[in-house]
Amino acid sequence: MNSNRAMMRAKLADLVEKRKITRRKARTACLNIMPMINPALEDVEKMDIVAAADLMDEIVMHQAELLSLGSQIADLEEALYS
Repeated sequence: MNSNRAMMRAKLADLVEKRKITRRKARTACLNIMPMINPALEDVEKMDIVAAADLMDEIVMHQAELLSLGSQIADLEEALYS
């Protein structure tokens, strides 16, 4: 039983680290997209909308991953600490 709990704690630590990395990637994508679609900086017709859309797709994927990781983390925490 102890080795099982140790494996669960290791899995939890791994998921928490993945969430941290994914949050950082999502935040970076958000920060990169802001100047790309800011009409105060550039006329709308000159904006690189395709690149901005690609970044939005990336953000959507990061968000889905974060939701999944959050659910997995909650399940493991409940199993370990309840």
